[in-house]
Amino acid sequence: MTSSGHIAEVRNLDVVYGNGLHAVVGASLSIGQRETVGLVGESGSGKSSLAKALVGLQRISRGQAFVDGRDVAALNREGKGQLRRTVQMIFQDPVSSLSPRMTIGRLLAEPLAIHGVPRSEHRERIGRVLEALGVRLELLEKYPHQVSGGQARRIGIARALVLEPKLIIADEPTAGLDVSVQGDLLNLMVRLQDRLGLAYLIVSHNLGVIRRMTDRVAVMYLGRIVEEGPTPALFQVPGHPYTQGLIAANPVIDPDRTRKRELLKGEIPSLRQPPSGCRFHPRCRYADAFCSEQEPEQLEVAPRRHVACHRAELLLSE
Repeated sequence: MTSSGHIAEVRNLDVVYGNGLHAVVGASLSIGQRETVGLVGESGSGKSSLAKALVGLQRISRGQAFVDGRDVAALNREGKGQLRRTVQMIFQDPVSSLSPRMTIGRLLAEPLAIHGVPRSEHRERIGRVLEALGVRLELLEKYPHQVSGGQARRIGIARALVLEPKLIIADEPTAGLDVSVQGDLLNLMVRLQDRLGLAYLIVSHNLGVIRRMTDRVAVMYLGRIVEEGPTPALFQVPGHPYTQGLIAANPVIDPDRTRKRELLKGEIPSLRQPPSGCRFHPRCRYADAFCSEQEPEQLEVAPRRHVACHRAELLLSE
């Protein structure tokens, strides 16, 4: 069962693909009710695999994932249907995730029909969601390619919300949008959370979005969560060299920061042949021989703050 107050939780989770690629290794993370958690890392870090495992779209190889008290891997067909109503995904490219042959009205009604919601309730539910999103009813007669990127993103959110979920997983929710539209969308997500009591897992490369929107952040590197903690503390004093590098590579998120940080060097290695010991050591300016030999454990360095680094105490004391 999930711990008290958690809508979702993963424990020592592994995701291994058929070719032997370990996309997620030993990940543990919780999401509280009405909480917003960020999941960050470079491409290939395992973020999407972890998110898909949580929603039941990716097979769990080891460990456990719970949503609303239900073990995701143990669900039967009926249980999987209930899971889909509890947790929904908002995809990075909303237009490609919507069938071009269906009007927006039919697209919004489709999940209701699939999950057995009486047809007599469809119009009321769709209308209620569109009102909350500020979407005009005349858009129901249009097709996805006939609306703007911002409108398409709202339609993707509406399609997720008609089932009245408790958790939304948002994959790069602002990707491809200009700055003003991004701001409108993020404000909308905050209002929806307050109004509907939603929890969010936001998967993003955009650290500005993560810092603005989240209560806690988990940082992934080559399949492992290397740091996790409250957003303000993590951004103010990152405890892992990889987190330092990500923040340094996005200076716009903290223009007043004066401490000089080295940008990330090199490319992320292949998950098929991860480095020995600490997976980040080939790119780390603090690494020594011990780092290449011993995988660091996830240690609690402060309340609700965990770092997997042999040099965490040094970094946090700088």
